[in-house]
Amino acid sequence: MDVLISGAGIAGLTTAYWLRRYGFAPTIVERAPSFVTGGYKIDVRGTALDVLRRMGAHDAVVASSTQMQGALLVDREGNVINRMTGDEFGHRVGGDLEIVRGKLFEILMARTAGVDVIFGNAIASIAQSCDGVEVTFRNGDARTFDFVIGADGLHSNVRRQIFGDESQYLRDLGMYLCVYSVPNFLHLDRMEVQYSEIGRVAAIWSTRDAVDAKACFGFAARNQQIDLRDRAQQEETLRTVYADVGWVPRLLELMPEAPDWFLTSPRRSTWPHGRAIGSSWSATPPTAPHRARA
Repeated sequence: MDVLISGAGIAGLTTAYWLRRYGFAPTIVERAPSFVTGGYKIDVRGTALDVLRRMGAHDAVVASSTQMQGALLVDREGNVINRMTGDEFGHRVGGDLEIVRGKLFEILMARTAGVDVIFGNAIASIAQSCDGVEVTFRNGDARTFDFVIGADGLHSNVRRQIFGDESQYLRDLGMYLCVYSVPNFLHLDRMEVQYSEIGRVAAIWSTRDAVDAKACFGFAARNQQIDLRDRAQQEETLRTVYADVGWVPRLLELMPEAPDWFLTSPRRSTWPHGRAIGSSWSATPPTAPHRARA
């Protein structure tokens, strides 16, 4: 069976691995011109550890784990007010692992080598029937697949094709998360420096063997709508929100130079499914009807 997967991220690559292992013929379509390897630290625990073992990827993840040793909690001016171990700060217990998204991505890429990936394209329309799914791509090409799987993130194109525009189902929580790379000017070695208060968090951290550090901001902006496609507006918002945090200006000065800029808004979603209603914090709906799965 031919299966189209929308999105070449963690979910898309993992899905492609298992489909191919069980005899399916997966194809991935990715709107970016190449694989996107940036991102935040990911905690791997519970069932996910078993999945890594079954994929033969557990040892590689262990070898590439962040090995974060601790965190320094600072006040607004950057003075250390508390220290925590890496396990305490990362809530790691037992066999839990922490890995930067880009590293995990590279490990999964190696295990899906040979899977057909269509870069710089996306699904324009989906027409389902008893015989398959007719997919038209944005470049005008059309192909028929047995199934289509949406693994394309918080603002899923596949979900929009099946359920309609996400604005019908999303409730904006007024929260934003931003992550980007900066030079490791604090010479951090598997350490994180974090300032937090109600409504905003600012941090910088560096993992094992990392050349750069990561700047991370989480903040509430309930009375402001930030365009997730307008980086200039996003940068200006960060400058405004963190203008009075004394140790952060250096991080803000480095924003325009970051090649891996990432800002998103976690939202609560409610998706219809016949007479049932599905609710989610990650914008992942229940299984879509027929042959398109979101």
